[in-house]
Amino acid sequence: MTNHTAPAQKKRLILRMDDIGASTKHHERYGLTRLPIGPIRLPFPGNFLFLKSIKPFRKWGPYQEMTAAIWKDVFLALDEFKAKLTVAITGSWIEGDGTRVPFDKKFPEEAAILAEGLKAGFLEIANHGLTHCVTHDNLFRPRLFSSNRAFHREFWDWVPVSDHKEHLSRSQDILEKTFGIRPVTFVPPGNVYSQDTLQLAYDEGLRFISCTRDPGTTSPLRYIPDEHVMSFHDREIVLFGTSWLRSRLNGHPEDRFILAREYFS
Repeated sequence: MTNHTAPAQKKRLILRMDDIGASTKHHERYGLTRLPIGPIRLPFPGNFLFLKSIKPFRKWGPYQEMTAAIWKDVFLALDEFKAKLTVAITGSWIEGDGTRVPFDKKFPEEAAILAEGLKAGFLEIANHGLTHCVTHDNLFRPRLFSSNRAFHREFWDWVPVSDHKEHLSRSQDILEKTFGIRPVTFVPPGNVYSQDTLQLAYDEGLRFISCTRDPGTTSPLRYIPDEHVMSFHDREIVLFGTSWLRSRLNGHPEDRFILAREYFS
């Protein structure tokens, strides 16, 4: 008797890259505070002065923005694996003095190549905030003796609701003007948001939220379960190259990578 086994159904996964256009990659500085020596982790002043900005003590930045050449190689990888990518873009870059520069003005070549990727069907443009950080009183800037990481999350509940509204509206407008389509997927920077953030995001045309925090059944945005998302930052590509992305995709030969906005369809 012949044993007929049904082919395994492909799992749907969302490939998501965060922090495109976010000046957090330049301004967020924090360092190693525990130094591993064998089985022991000794306290280490990694946030002292310049230590948090140099190897091997720095934990995050600075690192460069993605270039058009790097994006072209990303597109080749996506085509090779028949994958799609949700790209979470921050609407404005924040200069050291607090000046906001819209994404398409700060990185026109990157905006152009992303528009090509969008037209080719490789991408979805998602909203990753307007600033990625708290700009009041220059709280986003590096500090002498401590980490500024907490201030590189944009939608804290202690930030005025009027700021949430302005940032969501402005970022949506910038991304729509740049790419000709208003994003429907919201990726809150650092997984931080309030209930007000969710309603304001819905009012601006956002319909889905992708992050590690489930907002619950009262949310006007539909939550994409994080176990169905393979998220990473542009940092991984910049530092380790597109071979890093290819190795991740190669580890899921039976899975199908879809856009975040396709999850509920």
